[in-house]
Amino acid sequence: MEYYEEINALIQEKKYSTADKKMDDLLSTITPLYQKQLGKYYSFNHVLEVYYYDYFLNHDASILHTDINLSAYYRLHGFIKMQLDDFKSAAKSYETALVWNPVDLDSLLQLGELYKRLGNLKDCRRVSESAYNFCCTRATLARYYRNLGFFYLESYQPDIATALYQYSNIYYPSTQADNELIYLEKALNRPTPTLSLNEIQQILSNESIPTGPNPDTIGITYRVGQLELEGGNIENAKDCFTMVYDLTQDVQIKTILDQL
Repeated sequence: MEYYEEINALIQEKKYSTADKKMDDLLSTITPLYQKQLGKYYSFNHVLEVYYYDYFLNHDASILHTDINLSAYYRLHGFIKMQLDDFKSAAKSYETALVWNPVDLDSLLQLGELYKRLGNLKDCRRVSESAYNFCCTRATLARYYRNLGFFYLESYQPDIATALYQYSNIYYPSTQADNELIYLEKALNRPTPTLSLNEIQQILSNESIPTGPNPDTIGITYRVGQLELEGGNIENAKDCFTMVYDLTQDVQIKTILDQL
């Protein structure tokens, strides 16, 4: 862990080449120790991820946990490789991170950004759709819609891309979505159409794109918050209820948060 924190400090200083060498050394040391656990043991970041994995992907197998967060190590490795423009190695690291934690939203979203930079439309959409069930805040849902916007933009379907970027901004405004809308204005030589919420949602529905968070995701997050609260794990409970409130603005959830 000390070595890992040292690498994080180097990243903060933007000393990516040094951090890369140290990360390579760290992974080459610890990976062989866990190789036999690959695909059997998992490295989750939060208790909520255990429930997401169990519900969406696990199919009732027992869940075993590593004593080191290998998923976080490989995700950091992917980030370093991206800063060094070594995209092939970055993709490999993110994909390995997802083997250790298939529901790690950070790895999925960063891998989506990598595929966008590479112009890999098929994998960008695949990873974005994989991330959908784990989007439990307005900000992450906005990124989901932005990634799909990129797919439709590069697939020469500007009207659908426009709707997706506008919908992304409804959930969480961003300069990235604004810049893409400006690009579409210039490329098509027309002002951005003013679409109503119903019009946007109809466009998305026509493409079988969900128009909101997965209700199951909200339900699981709320229930885990209850379980963590009952177990006295206040910070975990607050995390879960904060996510639910962010998506729903439910007054009862706000009351629970105020009490906590």
